[in-house]
Amino acid sequence: MIKQVTEETLDNGKRYWKSLDDLACKPSFKNWVEREFPEGASMLEGVQRRGFMKLMAASFGLAGLGMTGCRRPEHTILPYGKSPEELIPGVPNYYATSMPSAQGHTPLIVESHEGRPTKIEGNPSYIPNGGGTSIYAQSSVLDLYDPDRSKSSLKRSKDNEDSWDVISTDQVKEDLVKLMEEGKVAILAEKSSSTARKVLSELLIEKGVIWTEHEAIDLTSPENKLGNAIGTDGGLRLIPNLGKASRVLSLDCDFLGNREPFSLANTRALMKGRKVLSAKDAKKMNRLYSVESDLTITGGVADHRLRLESSQFIAFANLLAAEIFTIRKSGSIAEITRLQERGNVLKNHAKWIKECAIDLCSKHRSSVILPGNHLPEEVHLLCYAINQALGCIGRTVKYQVTDKPASNLLSLEEAILKDNVKTLIFLGGNPVHNASSLDWGNLSEKISNKIHLGGSINETTSICDYHIGQSHYLESWDEGVTWDGTGIVPVQPLLAPLFETMADLELLQVLLGSSQNTHDFVKSLQEKRSSTDSYEDFLRLGVEKQNPTYYSKEIPLSELNKNKEEIPQPPTLDNLEVLLIPDFHAWDGRYANNGWMQECPDPISKLTWDNALLISPALAKTLEGKYPSLGLLPEPTMLNKNGEIAPDAANFDHGKQKAPIVTLSISEDHSIEGPLYVQPGLADCSVIASLGLGRTEVGRVGNGTGYNAYPLLGNNFDRIVSNVSIEPTGEFETLANVQEHWSMEGRAIVREGNAEEYISDEAFASHMGAESHSPKIWGKDQEADLKFKAQTTPRGNSSYEHPDHNYEKSETPGLHQWGMAIDLNQCTGCSACVVACQSENNIPIVGKDQVLRGREMHWIRLDRYFSSTARDGAELPSDVQVSFQGVACMHCETAPCETVCPVNATVHDEEGLNAMAYNRCVGTRYCANNCPYKVRRFNFFDWNKRQTDELYKGPLGKKNDPLPDMGKNPDVTVRMRGVMEKCTYCVQRIQESKIQVKIKAQRNALLSTGKDGADIELTNEDIKVPDGTIKTACQQVCPSDSISFGDLSDPGSEVSKLKNNPRDYSVLGYLNTRPRTTFLAKVRNPNHSMPDFVTSPHAAREYHDKAHPVHHGEDAHDDHGSEGESH
Repeated sequence: MIKQVTEETLDNGKRYWKSLDDLACKPSFKNWVEREFPEGASMLEGVQRRGFMKLMAASFGLAGLGMTGCRRPEHTILPYGKSPEELIPGVPNYYATSMPSAQGHTPLIVESHEGRPTKIEGNPSYIPNGGGTSIYAQSSVLDLYDPDRSKSSLKRSKDNEDSWDVISTDQVKEDLVKLMEEGKVAILAEKSSSTARKVLSELLIEKGVIWTEHEAIDLTSPENKLGNAIGTDGGLRLIPNLGKASRVLSLDCDFLGNREPFSLANTRALMKGRKVLSAKDAKKMNRLYSVESDLTITGGVADHRLRLESSQFIAFANLLAAEIFTIRKSGSIAEITRLQERGNVLKNHAKWIKECAIDLCSKHRSSVILPGNHLPEEVHLLCYAINQALGCIGRTVKYQVTDKPASNLLSLEEAILKDNVKTLIFLGGNPVHNASSLDWGNLSEKISNKIHLGGSINETTSICDYHIGQSHYLESWDEGVTWDGTGIVPVQPLLAPLFETMADLELLQVLLGSSQNTHDFVKSLQEKRSSTDSYEDFLRLGVEKQNPTYYSKEIPLSELNKNKEEIPQPPTLDNLEVLLIPDFHAWDGRYANNGWMQECPDPISKLTWDNALLISPALAKTLEGKYPSLGLLPEPTMLNKNGEIAPDAANFDHGKQKAPIVTLSISEDHSIEGPLYVQPGLADCSVIASLGLGRTEVGRVGNGTGYNAYPLLGNNFDRIVSNVSIEPTGEFETLANVQEHWSMEGRAIVREGNAEEYISDEAFASHMGAESHSPKIWGKDQEADLKFKAQTTPRGNSSYEHPDHNYEKSETPGLHQWGMAIDLNQCTGCSACVVACQSENNIPIVGKDQVLRGREMHWIRLDRYFSSTARDGAELPSDVQVSFQGVACMHCETAPCETVCPVNATVHDEEGLNAMAYNRCVGTRYCANNCPYKVRRFNFFDWNKRQTDELYKGPLGKKNDPLPDMGKNPDVTVRMRGVMEKCTYCVQRIQESKIQVKIKAQRNALLSTGKDGADIELTNEDIKVPDGTIKTACQQVCPSDSISFGDLSDPGSEVSKLKNNPRDYSVLGYLNTRPRTTFLAKVRNPNHSMPDFVTSPHAAREYHDKAHPVHHGEDAHDDHGSEGESH
């Protein structure tokens, strides 16, 4: 019988023992386990206690069958130790916390099942984000259950430098105290927004510790540059208020995407000004201008976009300033002339700049200029002066005063070379990888003790003597400030550390000799700060308001004339420049081992499991002429030349992209190799290289993914690199591209119109597509109300009657009729919905090999289309407009998948859901073949059970590490091999909401009538779910509110109102599938006076030219591409 150790109680519960040997912790017990159960030995440590108990029970059971003379031990069922009062098995709990980063702490609400965090959502208490979250926050829960994360602390073996010994946390603390006593300690930390860490770092500096910070992609750099240029004591952080902006100009600034901070709030605020539900809204719609070298999602949303190499933004900002100062009469003639001279190299763009400046000045108090974080100091200073001249500072933009930056990596290098550092502690980060320009081999030899605190073993660990496993933020106590400084948010653990790891605050407290635990320390900071709000209230709400200091003093325009640096000359096709950007999948490398991020397609390039060197069509054409055997672009076909089908942007072999590998060099010592990828929309002479992949010390997921671009990053960490050349290597690489084709081939998949078109005809979208010419889908009931059509499924012009959505053996329609509307005008393409759906619905990771075979399992995919002006049919466009469209199961009322299933595995329920009965499915895949939207996914293998490189071995293949299973949602079935799956409208959330509404109705009835149980009589209105109660995972995560979900039988629901909007349309509606998911057409707001103005969006023109060829001449052949569904 299992006995309890009465004399010892651990932090995470009481300890139980299985035998006297176990109680005594004798080595003989562990040795016996290793001999008898090699696989089970590891279960003695870590999280697999339940598995070990089962293993032991089986062993003792066999012993009782006569294999030994021992009696079979009796086991008693153990109660749930230390169960919190609020913990109910099967019912999730929700806790407020935040995700720490150098971009500010992101306020979160985390869903937890029996103490296991399973899903992350945004905290609606933080108003700017409105409950939205980024794709990185969504995927961070997977890092908690990463099998390759550090599970203990390690010390390099004295006998063998290539091996490590496991050491206890207590031993680590003892060693840290000794090293601190010896002195000459330096700390190199990742940048952080933690207020708690700031307090501890100041105390350490007082003790003589050298404190330095480093970020390869430093988003605080612009504020320090601006503060330095203006001469303030600290930095000046630009905080946009785009909710008040009518005109926005982005200068190489992807403020809606992952490359800039505060993107969630920026997205929510800007897109609110682009929500168009009537002609009146269209007249007030904001306008976005974007000038950029890469094609970003901000550029995709823009109404006007100019391609420009990043090195030319100094000249551009000077010319723009000259125009705006002239219009606003803000400067002297001499000052303006000086600005014009510095921008003279871009006089070919003078018309674009002038008309843009006129429009900005027409709404001067509601305009704003936003510069990219990688641009030089002069650009940031000029943008401040322009915003000052426009009079928008304090309205559409504020400049928050920030603290002086900590010492940087170069100052640490100097201290090491002067022998001022004996012990170096790497506090997170991976500088050996992302600061590879430093000679770490030489520096490490000058340091006696090197300690790395990290969530996993990485390149920096390789030069260290100690590796201390770092706790995940969901296992730690902390607090930090949001990027805009208006809130302090807590970081509270949802569970005790799964392994013997240490938080960064804990390590710093050890160095300070403090015995206070991190919880009490963080609590003391809050209590000192607030005398009214309790710490418990702080944790419950998750946000404490702050009032940051802002800077609004005018700077004399004469300051702008102090710039003496020579304006960079424009790059050429023979003398290129490189822009180094954070990788979408890995950021700076920290998410390289996150399978959700690796498999989520890049919104623009649509690449997964890889990065590539992006080049423009113009540069591709030059390279093809210079190197005829390069193999970059396919030969145009007759259909390409005739304009029937748009040309592919790459060579595809059986759907697999074959990309040539080239060497990108800035000198003999600085070069990288990577595959080329042709990307429309890039500046002609720019090469876009992403940082973060190509790591050498990484877990099983990130191993062998992408190329490493960090060797191009110099000691100044300038991400604009000039004088670059390209040479082919003659080798090729296969890229996992999930959207081979980029055009709609003239079909009205995505429907767009300009604001003026919408104002004159709100139903412009209904005039597009084959259904605009075909007989009415609903026949005589075409104009019937939405509720009637949802509940009765009229026959319309079908050849047979359709079954109504009634309860079984009843004439009563379903109480709810669920539907979804997606506003294409609101979608930015951020892809957070893809990962949110994956997290909520236990969607597996399949790996690059299976993605190459078209077997990715995402329930929602984000299609990206390009459209352009009329051009030669075989030509790849350089200037494009971008359209995004999220496509999942449409839950068609007359679903073609249901009619072909031989086993009734896919059926329609009474509330309009196209449901899957997994245990009926036999895997014929007829449904996927019959689905016109290609949104059904088939489990070719046991993705959830087998390792991705062992799939073809079937039951003989190695099983996945069970640790990630802890993060699975217990409310959603984990599908097995041979089963079809697809979007369910998050049916588990629907059912849970219906249950809660019914419970509340029964409680109210009990209080009002005194009746209970079967005596309670509830009406339909009592148990009808109120609008807004249910949010699907994709809807909840969306920062721009582009998705609406609700009951179509409720005329007052938001989704019903949107579906009755004239912009609403069904994709491929002419097929009479009657999808429950519909889309609202996109509306752009161009400026008539701009040189690139077109009366209709390019996508609309392409549709018109294809659908009505008689109206355009033979010379107007253009890109009429395909829907791009290559799945």
